[in-house]
Amino acid sequence: MVRPLRSGAVTVHRAPEHGQLGEHRILSVLGEGGQGTVYLGESPGGLRVAIKVLHRKLAADPETRRRFLREAEVAARVAAFCTARIIGTGLVDGQPYIVSEYVPGPSLDELVRRDGPRTGSGLERLAVSTLTALASIHNAGVVHRDIKPANVILGPEGPVVIDFGIARAFDHVTTNTQVTGTPSYMSPEQFADRPLTAASDMFSWAGSMVFAATGHSAFPGSAIPVVLHGILNGRPDVSGVPEPLRPLVLACLAKDPAARPSADQVLRALTGGPLPRPHSEHSITNASGLSRPRRSKGAVLAVAAGATALLVTAGVLVVPPWLSGREKPALAQANQSSPAQPSLPAVAKPLSSSVAKPLRSPAAEPSRPPTAKPSRSSAAKPSRSPTAKPSRSTAVKSVQPESPPARVRPGDTLDLGALPHVALTDGFSADTSGRYATYRPFPGEELPAVTVGDGRFRGTGTEPYFGLMAGGKTLASDQALSVVTIGAFAETGQREDSVFVGWIKDGRDYATAWYNNTRGTTGFDVRVNGEFLDVADQIPATLEPGDRLAVLLTGETLTSYAQHAGTWRRLYTTSIAGALTTAEIRGRFRYGFGLRATTGTITVTRAEGRSTRP
Repeated sequence: MVRPLRSGAVTVHRAPEHGQLGEHRILSVLGEGGQGTVYLGESPGGLRVAIKVLHRKLAADPETRRRFLREAEVAARVAAFCTARIIGTGLVDGQPYIVSEYVPGPSLDELVRRDGPRTGSGLERLAVSTLTALASIHNAGVVHRDIKPANVILGPEGPVVIDFGIARAFDHVTTNTQVTGTPSYMSPEQFADRPLTAASDMFSWAGSMVFAATGHSAFPGSAIPVVLHGILNGRPDVSGVPEPLRPLVLACLAKDPAARPSADQVLRALTGGPLPRPHSEHSITNASGLSRPRRSKGAVLAVAAGATALLVTAGVLVVPPWLSGREKPALAQANQSSPAQPSLPAVAKPLSSSVAKPLRSPAAEPSRPPTAKPSRSSAAKPSRSPTAKPSRSTAVKSVQPESPPARVRPGDTLDLGALPHVALTDGFSADTSGRYATYRPFPGEELPAVTVGDGRFRGTGTEPYFGLMAGGKTLASDQALSVVTIGAFAETGQREDSVFVGWIKDGRDYATAWYNNTRGTTGFDVRVNGEFLDVADQIPATLEPGDRLAVLLTGETLTSYAQHAGTWRRLYTTSIAGALTTAEIRGRFRYGFGLRATTGTITVTRAEGRSTRP
């Protein structure tokens, strides 16, 4: 058995000589490197897993083995959406191994080399998703230390960061002339006798974004010494990085860790949030408005000399002792920085999507967008005496058409009164299952078994299921709202435990917002003719039974909201240009919701649809 992370002794097994590692059947080798081998395995229950086994040479040191296993426990502290979930650890012939969730998909490095640089909204989503993961990792007190394109897996549910913290396990046996890592994405402080903080990850993240946008390193060079000289002293090449990402990437590539913004700060800047611009005594500002660290002439000469003297042996950087100093194994805490906060460059234009305030933050009084009352021209009524009959020639009251309803604008809170026409309301007090057409989006997932009544709409299955329920009312306006109240989740801990809400044509055409209870994330699924639009997903959120999930359509945007304790909060806004463009197309979509689970029962207690016109 694999040892759960909070249990006692480590499980010991024989090496996988015959395709078996403990309870896991070994299917193939996923990769090999200087630190170990990663296998694709399968649990007795059929779950695909990744098993990383530390190399025998490194495992010979007891302290290294202990720290390797401790890093798995540290990794398990971060939010599940950030990375491949850690399942357990063990020992095989004295070699420690880590079992984690297997995330299928190419790495960012593989994808860019195969298909070319990322552009447009795809690049924006990548930046926001990886920043969200880094912010969560850092807030958990973990420093990754090896952020690079090869460690970003583009899984079916969005990017995840893998292998974080593992490099920390090798400090104890790394000599004072060795530095582990991938040179092109290492921070300057990784080559010096300085503790690593979250700022080091931000430098590596910025280098990874340059590669994603351009296909080349921020510090290009054909030889390792040239690359390292650029990291330590040169200006990064960010000419191919588009706005608004470029100035923020450049700020993260500052030589001085104290001058780099945090993941939270960059995320707020990219999504249009306000940012303080305090003065930092550790940086000066150049003509372009970007922060530049102060460095003494002596320091510049020292690192320049060191960079040219670096050699590479068996994939490990060999650094002269007079440059690197003595490696110390102390674990630096995330977000450790100087008291002064770095200045961020002004961003000319935020990304199209915006992240709202945390769902659980104290709420201000909800603001109501102005609603215009229909105007009518007032014509004088004909005067009549109490006994007189109206003349045939009496003027008829003139009535002009009503002016169109005021446009609804997505705000930080949600005002249901701005959409007065109720298209759907169902509290499931009786069996109303006949009102809904049920669709199965994917052949590999069954429809749930449905029971309705007693204030519950229940979906149940012992195999993976996904059902979209379309009600009888169609989408009559490009300003509409679909709401569902959460009853209970399956709570099985499996990958799928999700509720959807929105508008459904069939299993190949729908526009929905969703919440995944297992991962604690929300996002959108917009599908047209079976093809998914490139919309936002994997946004952190926390919903509970009794909370409400809503999606607001306003023209060519969708905005998701959640209500907790009577207060609505915006979750995210994304563009759906080209999806629900005309009244004819919208008329084919109906208000509805969806249930998706790996196994178990999900319930909702109310469904509602509203719009600005009947």
